[in-house]
Amino acid sequence: MHDRTRRLLCRLGFLLLCVLPTLAVAARIGVVRSPAYVAARRAECERRISDALGLAVTVREAHQLLQGVTELEDVVFTEPETGTPIGRIRHLEFGYRDGQLIVLASQPEIEGQQVWRLWESLHERVLRACRAEAPGAAFYAGEVTIRQADGPRATTLTDVSGRLNTSEAGPQATLEFREVALQMSEPAQLKITRNLQVQPPATRWELNTRSTALPCSLLADYLEMLRNLGEEATFQGTIEAMPTAEGWEGEIAGRFRDVDLDRVTGSLKLRHRLGGAAEIVFRRATFREGRLIDAAGDVTCNGGAVSRSLLYQANESLGLVAASRVVTPQANTLMLFRELKLGFTLDKGGIQIAGQCDSTSPGVVMTDESGPLLSNQSREA
Repeated sequence: MHDRTRRLLCRLGFLLLCVLPTLAVAARIGVVRSPAYVAARRAECERRISDALGLAVTVREAHQLLQGVTELEDVVFTEPETGTPIGRIRHLEFGYRDGQLIVLASQPEIEGQQVWRLWESLHERVLRACRAEAPGAAFYAGEVTIRQADGPRATTLTDVSGRLNTSEAGPQATLEFREVALQMSEPAQLKITRNLQVQPPATRWELNTRSTALPCSLLADYLEMLRNLGEEATFQGTIEAMPTAEGWEGEIAGRFRDVDLDRVTGSLKLRHRLGGAAEIVFRRATFREGRLIDAAGDVTCNGGAVSRSLLYQANESLGLVAASRVVTPQANTLMLFRELKLGFTLDKGGIQIAGQCDSTSPGVVMTDESGPLLSNQSREA
């Protein structure tokens, strides 16, 4: 080959293999770093997330990393119509791995008053829109903060992980978490299942606290019945619930501790009073249309206050026997009791109560320093 030809080929190879790729890379870097491209990329991310969740979304910065991973900074979610803040994520990364969407979130914050609004968006846009052939998804966050509705208080969840699986029966989302203030040996689990094999399709919630009693205040902003149990109330066990047109229905099996009986009776708008911190164990409990229709369990309270009118009403309406020294229907004064302990069964036939107090007499439901106050056995007072 002639020397001039060799030089020409070398120069051509240099241009094709070195100069042009370098210029192409430089041009791409210039384009992707240009303000116009960055703004367009950020707007595209905002649009995609907004379409996926049905919320207004703003992103401060958006970057495309290697292997198709997208990195977002300062992601803010708001109500589209009112602009009300719903949540914020300081740093968010997402991409596909082995056909599955992987989402990594750093320090998400959720406004407690807007948790139900966020759930509605996820339910409508993710669970109801999910198809059997859609890829699964996984979500991870080291720490999630839920800001309570009343002031600066907040609940912090750690080791938060979620997973979305799809099938012909319907999608299923599973969320596991720990509460930072508790020594939880294992995470609590919340499972949400969309059942497409019933008509109309239904969504079922299953909460399993496992070995730890969770504070009822964790969900008190979203379920009023939990708010009525008091600030110190906790629950350990399982709750299965499903919303219907008539209200919630489902089952409870577990233990409520430190229940404020005064708050409970006050929420029922009773003219009678019963105060004290109680433990309520549900061996089984079925509720429908927001009402308890079938249950069996035990109630224990080591001291509190009770109105004489409540003792009189129990004597008249519940088939219990009140001591003659306290049966005065016209007097609604409070008196102290030492122990309240009973087993109960509720079904279509009504409610049955069995006293379990430590007493020389059988079937004692409530006692004070002078002896039995209330019993399910006929006896001399």
